[in-house]
Amino acid sequence: MKKILFAGLSVTCCNFTFTADAETAISENIERINVIGSQQATVAQLSLDDMVSSEVDFRDAMKKLPGVHTNNNGPVTAVTQYRGLFGDRVPLLFAGSPLAGAGPNAMDSPLSHVFAMPGTSISLHRGIAPVSHGAETLTSNIRVNVFDDAAFTSESEWFSKLSAGFGEQGNARNTSLMGGYANADTYLHGFIADQQQDDVEDGENGRIPNSFFDRQAFGLNTGWRTNKHQFNGHYQVVDTGESGTAALAMDIIYIDSRSYRLQYQYEPSLHSQLTLSASGNSNQHGMNNFSFRSRMDPMARLNTVDSLSRGYNAQWLQHLDGSVLTAGANWHSQSHNSVITNPKLNNLTINNFNNIERTLASGYLQWDTNVSDITYSGGMRYTRVEMSAGNVSNSMAMMNPMVATLVNRFNDADRNKDFDFVDLTLHATSPLSDNWSWQIGMAQKNRAPSYTEMFVWLPLGISAGRADGRNYLGNLDLQHETASQIDLSVTYANDKLTIAPRLFYQQVADFIVGDPSTDMPANRISNMMTGNIPLQWQNVDATLYGADLEALASINKHWSVQMIASYVKAERDDSNTPLYRIAPATLITTLQWETGQWQLALESELAARQSSVSEQQNEQRSAGYGVFNAHFTYNINKNLAIKGIVSNLFDKQYQPHLGGINRVAGEALPVGEKLFAQGRDINLTIALQF
Repeated sequence: MKKILFAGLSVTCCNFTFTADAETAISENIERINVIGSQQATVAQLSLDDMVSSEVDFRDAMKKLPGVHTNNNGPVTAVTQYRGLFGDRVPLLFAGSPLAGAGPNAMDSPLSHVFAMPGTSISLHRGIAPVSHGAETLTSNIRVNVFDDAAFTSESEWFSKLSAGFGEQGNARNTSLMGGYANADTYLHGFIADQQQDDVEDGENGRIPNSFFDRQAFGLNTGWRTNKHQFNGHYQVVDTGESGTAALAMDIIYIDSRSYRLQYQYEPSLHSQLTLSASGNSNQHGMNNFSFRSRMDPMARLNTVDSLSRGYNAQWLQHLDGSVLTAGANWHSQSHNSVITNPKLNNLTINNFNNIERTLASGYLQWDTNVSDITYSGGMRYTRVEMSAGNVSNSMAMMNPMVATLVNRFNDADRNKDFDFVDLTLHATSPLSDNWSWQIGMAQKNRAPSYTEMFVWLPLGISAGRADGRNYLGNLDLQHETASQIDLSVTYANDKLTIAPRLFYQQVADFIVGDPSTDMPANRISNMMTGNIPLQWQNVDATLYGADLEALASINKHWSVQMIASYVKAERDDSNTPLYRIAPATLITTLQWETGQWQLALESELAARQSSVSEQQNEQRSAGYGVFNAHFTYNINKNLAIKGIVSNLFDKQYQPHLGGINRVAGEALPVGEKLFAQGRDINLTIALQF
């Protein structure tokens, strides 16, 4: 880690200028990150307005959030990771509400629904998020903000913008058209987007298997306000066509997604505010293992799935003599169905998930106050999660008694499960001097099992995006996870420099991991299919600890630097063995130069080797690497700009630890080997505003 930090400091630094005050704002530039210092913790924010990303789902931009990484299972299938936790343990919320994907392996991960619509931003509450930020956040969550008061304008105006992007690799195209109207009381924004890419190559010109994608989207944002009332609405359609997911057992044939968000705010006085919201989404998803990879007809599989989600939130905020009381309630439900067939031979039908229901109801209180120069924030949240599953079936049950045993055992079991838990958080922060401050956060937080961890009755490669190549088996006796944690930080900030390191430690009781199954019928079936017994979800205890750092500096009016560093260690306590797919220590430093017309940035990304791997899941060690990326923007005039990104500038061949393993047979890269990252790629975007 010391070598990485030294190398990064000696090569380059950051991409952003900033000022440090009670609220720190980094000036507009290529990726426009705001770091906002609240009384309880720091919120890092990425504005997506006008952002040009080398990845269509903004996974490359997410690494600018301290402690955040992405597990990459395909070009539109990235799973967010924060401080060693990923997937359902780090919810990604849209306008404060979750989005339920249809794919049991997170092919339609929440990040795949993020688009650079006007007013959209991504924010992270660094450290432990307060209870008001949502339920089932073991530490924090990532929020996609689609409603922005800046969408209103003081004068009536129309706007439209055409953006056309082209990538050297894979003949990539990323075209969007945005437009809308706004005044002081009303706005209406819309966008359409088309994104396509063929297979791409690594740094040695080797084809990266199934790295193609095809996706279209349409969205609307609207808002209306008076002195005391404000309404916001968001509707989005995302249609993903044939897209590869080399780290998973199948590829995407289609994903049709529809989602909406409605929000109403009422401010009866300067000291109080009521916020009500409703949300929902529906996904239809098909995937198979034969259209874009070699597969014998007897093992051909088509999986059709669907999901439906809806939720309601209410929050009351009251200022009371220097204190703030926040009270709220949330209700969210999701349903899932999944059917597996063999369309090549028409000899198989597995009703795998049938009428899955998962409902969450939660209420919370949070109190923020000041006592003797110390700002305190304390909160409590009660949550109840109810889960159920309908009867399942398998057409092979009549011919295979082991399959019949699994079907009958699941259908005869009690499949109505309830989980009740309480989250507690406490934050304190205080200045040490004009430039120094300290913060501490402590919490107990909980998460109930996901439906895939509970209701997988037949051993299949359903791992909610872990992508380890193993079959998994559910467990109806799982307990909810409970994380006890502490987060410490010291911040130095003046008008030229901010340094904000954070240390964290958490113990998670009943952490859900896969252990070798002792279920004889399931083991025989899995051995027959794959040659390995499945892993069954079990509760163990785990410990995660580490540090992340953000440092920002304004050298002068033209030059600025930023550094993001992250380190995490994660182990299960019973065996002192590493947890699976944990990000290695990383350091990202960027140097930026900016004038009125030009913005130039050079970025260095360094990753240490990762030798702390889960042998039980056959996780491979990975070597460290260092790559450079370059960004530029040239504003020809106020209406026309050319933007460019050169990723992997020196065309280095490397295998990122979170890149996944190859599951596509018949390729130069053997099945089970780590996938290579994309080689040098030049992306150019022309943005015309009219």
